[in-house]
Amino acid sequence: MLTLREQTINMVQSLPDEKMPYIFELLKWALGILNDKNNAANGQPVTVLNDPSEAIKTWERFRAYKGIIAYDIDTRAELAEARDEKYACSV
Repeated sequence: MLTLREQTINMVQSLPDEKMPYIFELLKWALGILNDKNNAANGQPVTVLNDPSEAIKTWERFRAYKGIIAYDIDTRAELAEARDEKYACSV
């Protein structure tokens, strides 16, 4: 029975050459995750920001990405409006 490493190597070798850039990027990504976990386990920070304003900008981008809204929304009114827009032509 083949080891997991041998099975992985065989799978990669069976792929066509035009797929290799994808495999290369995938392996870089996986190794980056493993290295980040090792750094975190050793108590080392994953990234260090020298400029506090850069951290604030990053936090604001994250908040925008996550969809955190600073004001209250009337969900019933929003859903009713979306429903009316969706089914406006079917009436």
